[in-house]
Amino acid sequence: MDENSTFSIVDLETTAPFKEGGHIIQIGISFVKNWKIINNFQTMVNPGVKIPEQIVDLTGIKNKDVENAPYFEDLARMIHDQLSGTVFVAHNVRYDFPYLNGEFARIKMRRLRLEYVDTVQLAQIVFPTMNSYKLDELVSKLGINLPRHHRADQDASATAQLFLKIHEHLQEFPQNTLNNLINHSKSLLGNTETIFQLSKGKRTFPGDRYGPFDIARLKKIDKGQLIKWIEAKKQSSLSKPLPATVLRPRQESFANILQSKITGKNNKIFSVFSRPRFGKTNAYLDLAVKIAAKGYKILIIEENYLRRRSTFQKSQSLFPENKDLFQIPITRKDFVSLDKLADAFLTEDNPSRQLAKLRVISWLLKSRTGNLNEFVNGFPEPLFNFFSDQDSPNKFDYFERSISSYTFPSIAITDLDSFLRTKNEFSREYNLFIFDVDKGVSNLIDMLPFFSKKIILFTQAQSYIKNWYSIRDFSDMNSVILSLGSELK
Repeated sequence: MDENSTFSIVDLETTAPFKEGGHIIQIGISFVKNWKIINNFQTMVNPGVKIPEQIVDLTGIKNKDVENAPYFEDLARMIHDQLSGTVFVAHNVRYDFPYLNGEFARIKMRRLRLEYVDTVQLAQIVFPTMNSYKLDELVSKLGINLPRHHRADQDASATAQLFLKIHEHLQEFPQNTLNNLINHSKSLLGNTETIFQLSKGKRTFPGDRYGPFDIARLKKIDKGQLIKWIEAKKQSSLSKPLPATVLRPRQESFANILQSKITGKNNKIFSVFSRPRFGKTNAYLDLAVKIAAKGYKILIIEENYLRRRSTFQKSQSLFPENKDLFQIPITRKDFVSLDKLADAFLTEDNPSRQLAKLRVISWLLKSRTGNLNEFVNGFPEPLFNFFSDQDSPNKFDYFERSISSYTFPSIAITDLDSFLRTKNEFSREYNLFIFDVDKGVSNLIDMLPFFSKKIILFTQAQSYIKNWYSIRDFSDMNSVILSLGSELK
């Protein structure tokens, strides 16, 4: 592939996936050379089988539209000749390219052996914060006309325009960022790396530089933007609601017992071993509401982000009159650490992680916030751990800049990873920490004695905790183990 290559942008409409016995019903190809569309080709194809109703509904292609069309066997030589020597491009190339080669193999023709490029993956890197990478939604966002989605000729034309738009945007990338993309694209799909090599880029960049990265000039984070992120995370947590829950008398009684012990004694750490299905989550949510009314600020730390989501859902269901007290706070895990990112590039990872890295360095060209929640598609929250850390460079400490305009909620619900990255800031903000952790207890337990605030630790890891208590000398505090069996009848 070089500057003189011809790119064939291909789209197929089919009766079903190839492995399910599907056949092609329409082929669309747009040819690009010298970064211009030079020709378009399309044909209907008689699949030799009835088109399923769901495909008719999807494409608008009816059986009568293909009954007089040529069979693939009649078109194969022409299609093969047109594509030979080109670079194969498609939106989800892992569907169209193997499908077409499967049809060639079915009729005993030689498969195409071409360099290939996927515009989904390219778009994820060049436009990293799009809401969707589905062709119709993506091109609409970019101002590309697509009158009828799921028609091969129109999809191929729109994909060709998308391909040119990607190339156009890459010309605006700083050469340093392009070099980063080139040097770390080897594990990606197809020949993505070469597309970056064909981009000239800009010699200068109007932003800043930190280590190997080009960074957008920072600006003060608008408080409205913070509220938008927080609300988005809240809505995400509520997208799959749990069944309605109720607060049972034994749970409320237990919350009252804990309240009296916390407020009435000087003990710092309270460890609670609860039997299964007791409803401890409901109990400590009730406790949080009770002591928030007395001026306490409470941080609830769950094992992982899934448990965090579940607990937040319960808080909204159990306490509708106080639901605004509960929030998922911003944490350091929400913000990129440039040092952690640089460390991540020292290792070539699996394709999905490597793609995430490239999306991040492209995103840094425009992000004024460093908040990873700007990625709303194809970037799951567990990946945040990969790019966030407890410490950030002083000049680019995105989190510190954000909390200057942020008020931590009265009752916050977070996950253990987020807590561990943000423990210094949280220790200043909150009076009471409620941990509900099992597998992650080993990451937590040794730091508890150094906390000056009150702590309640719920865990099923009883043997681990009992051993921890037995081998330590607590000269500066009294530790109490509460047993549900003895405290609550």
